[in-house]
Amino acid sequence: MVVKSIVPLQRTVGRRVFSVLLGMVCFGILGYLLVATTLQIVIPPPAHHLTLVQDIPVPSVLPNKFLPFVKNAPQKVDLLAPGVAVRFDHFDFQTLDPATGLLFIAHTGPVPDKFAVVNPVFSASKDSQVDGHVLVFDTRQNKLVGRVEIPQIAGIVSAPDLGRVYAADANDNIVYVIDERTLQTTKIALGDNEGPDAMEYDQPDHKIFISDPGVPAPDNIDLKNQNIVAIDTITNAVTKINIGRLPRLPGESAALTKFGYDVGHNHYDPVSHRLFATIQQLTNQAVGTPPDPPVGTGELIAIDPVTLAVVERLQLPKTCGIPHGMNIDAEQRIAFVVCTQVNPAMRMVQNLIRVNVQTMSVLPDPLLLLASKPDIAIIDHTMHVLFVGCVGGVSAFDIRGGRIRKLGDYVLGKNTHTLAVDERTQLVYMPLADVGGRPIIRIAKYNVNGV
Repeated sequence: MVVKSIVPLQRTVGRRVFSVLLGMVCFGILGYLLVATTLQIVIPPPAHHLTLVQDIPVPSVLPNKFLPFVKNAPQKVDLLAPGVAVRFDHFDFQTLDPATGLLFIAHTGPVPDKFAVVNPVFSASKDSQVDGHVLVFDTRQNKLVGRVEIPQIAGIVSAPDLGRVYAADANDNIVYVIDERTLQTTKIALGDNEGPDAMEYDQPDHKIFISDPGVPAPDNIDLKNQNIVAIDTITNAVTKINIGRLPRLPGESAALTKFGYDVGHNHYDPVSHRLFATIQQLTNQAVGTPPDPPVGTGELIAIDPVTLAVVERLQLPKTCGIPHGMNIDAEQRIAFVVCTQVNPAMRMVQNLIRVNVQTMSVLPDPLLLLASKPDIAIIDHTMHVLFVGCVGGVSAFDIRGGRIRKLGDYVLGKNTHTLAVDERTQLVYMPLADVGGRPIIRIAKYNVNGV
């Protein structure tokens, strides 16, 4: 009796099953690729509304002697010559004078204490006065035309009717007044520990408004330094509207009252003749990593620019954590508030909300997500487009007709948190601290129909 082995038979069957399964997988992948390719042909990709136009190299933020690889080199004579990138460098606010076409850019520079750690040549106490400057870019000639040697500038705003630009030195608590014609400056002192930041110009009342969130001295911020400052452009007189001691609203935290309020961006509305600003209850800033504030503790406030009093307060919804950036479309009576908090435990994400400033009520929009780490909100009023500058890209929204529709998130470089837009040309200006080892101004074009 001959006994045949069943092992070869099992191997043959196994191979056939494997071949069938492999064929099914291969045909499945092929089918998926065919369907995906067909859909790409039939359904066009979303239009790209923001496209790169040009990069303009700009000077280094520090003199050559502080650059690690040329630390003993003499200072260049040409202060507008392209420079090299510096660690921890930073750009902040920009302001465009539409009358002259001059764009003023706050090249803040690195935080002195941080830079001193990585570069022993630099002294945080002695050299902070050379840390930073203001660049002047002519948008009509498309070239850099000036540089104002003032350090640590954060907020900056133009007063076109006066031919002046106001720039806030956050480190020294000074506002510099720049003559646009000569680029000469005068100083207005605000007082210690104010930490001036965002700025706005109220032309009818001849006032500059400055958000002063204050700085820790030494642990938590003194409530007296949490202000919105008004500067009379005729007399240079300084008046402070205290925000830190505002009474707590229902729903806000009683335990956080002693820490006061952070002061975000402010904007003047020429229709209601009011100044609006975002504020947020603070937590203990004296610990290593300050805890997130409870939900529902952010506000949009309204200030009478004549009486310099807070006249209305809107407690923002729990979906808007840590409101910071903000802008106003006066024509449509809408404020756009940038909500920056991320907290998975509280289901907080970075998003945008809209507020009807006529009724001081939040509009019932769907969740409007933003790119990572949002900051400055800019409106092109001629095209009715809102841009939100974020570290992780530029979020753009169509805001025509009182509605809002997201156009997309556009990655045009690293740390595109500061924007300026020329409404005459629809060009968007984004200074970047390090592109290929150089600081630059990146220029993009907004295309209404996309490309």
